[in-house]
Amino acid sequence: MVVTPRFEQTGSIGADTIASKLVDVETSLDIESDASAEDVSKLIKTAERMCFLMDAIRNPHPVQNTVRLNDEALG
Repeated sequence: MVVTPRFEQTGSIGADTIASKLVDVETSLDIESDASAEDVSKLIKTAERMCFLMDAIRNPHPVQNTVRLNDEALG
């Protein structure tokens, strides 16, 4: 399997305008098997439903960040 993410970055670190985003992800899977196309297709669909990364990419999720500096919350 080959997974190719495409990112976009704009702005400037020096100007404090830097921004990065994931544009898309392309996957390519080549399989050699004696199994039927139906069985392989079912296996792939099951694997995609079980994949945490696929879920994170396809569905928005809340993100909670905690940063501490010298044992104190950094706001």
